[in-house]
Amino acid sequence: MAHRSPDAEKLLELAARKSTQGRETLYRTLWDFFEQRSGLLTQAERDLMTDILRQLSREIEMTIRVELSKRLAAQPGASRELARILADDQIEVAFPILMESRVLQDVDLIEIVRERTQQHRLAIAMRADISDDVCNVLADCADDDVTVAMLRNTTARIGTGLYERLGEQSRSSEALQEPLLGRPDLPPGVARRMYAWVSAALRHFIVGKFQLDLDTIDDTISQSLAATTHTGNDEQASSPAMTMVDRLAREGKLTSDFLVKALRRGEIAAFEAGFAKLAGLRLQLAKRIIYEPGGEAFAIACIAGAIDRPNCLKMFELTRKAHEMPSREAAAQVDALAAFYDNTSREAAEVVVRKWRRDPEYLAALKQIGTA
Repeated sequence: MAHRSPDAEKLLELAARKSTQGRETLYRTLWDFFEQRSGLLTQAERDLMTDILRQLSREIEMTIRVELSKRLAAQPGASRELARILADDQIEVAFPILMESRVLQDVDLIEIVRERTQQHRLAIAMRADISDDVCNVLADCADDDVTVAMLRNTTARIGTGLYERLGEQSRSSEALQEPLLGRPDLPPGVARRMYAWVSAALRHFIVGKFQLDLDTIDDTISQSLAATTHTGNDEQASSPAMTMVDRLAREGKLTSDFLVKALRRGEIAAFEAGFAKLAGLRLQLAKRIIYEPGGEAFAIACIAGAIDRPNCLKMFELTRKAHEMPSREAAAQVDALAAFYDNTSREAAEVVVRKWRRDPEYLAALKQIGTA
């Protein structure tokens, strides 16, 4: 049997007899002894005393445990065994240790993350200088509150692989977007991919922080979305009107004069398909633009599609009549549209139309801040 120091023998005997000194006195005495003289103990004695302290902790008043936790957290050379006991306690006791104690190792923190409560995970997420391994385990919990706390901890050492994973998760978790983009070490590649799904306000933050060109990035995203999602409409693409319009475009016969004639003849489907083709817009979006009140969007699409001013105004007038708009109101809208057309450059119209070609969710986000 391993030799035990006399003091350790006395304390262990006291614990075994459940001395009448009271558990609180025993707990404090054992704690002080372990802190001050643990180097004199054999490993077997250390293990045994650690087990006694762990069991006593369940019965000792919380205020005492909190006091000891605060004291131990500030000691750089504190016993790791004692720190682990406190870290595994209720969060009121564990918090100072989890936040401050430097003696806890990654293996200890990872065990706490996996075995204890959300409050314990939040404390670890806010701890200074947590490693990539600990960050990965925190992220594995799939708890947005914990992940956000970790992201807001600027000293957390988050690796590129985890950034990639969290960037992808931010597609479906809006809560992750802002704190991710606020990270000083976020890889620009992750920011570029996030640009495809974050809100309009955050888009502008990304462009400013990472010095990206708005239109170039938007065009890249639009192409990527088109390549990975089904954005077309097979029924529209194979409709007689669309087939005819595609043929006319190939033959160089799809003009604004054709659109006016189609409208006059009541060939609405051909007009809508031809307008969409000239403007370079999806058919559903073109229909929305054709019939929305005001007409500014209609004029922008006409200018970008090289539809001349007279035919633009005539088409707009005919579409108003189709909706049985009072002649005075229609005339006023045509006059306003003429002024708008005259004051809008081709370059500006093309910029706006490029934005309209984005994913529909992006269009909605842009409208939130008036950039559409």
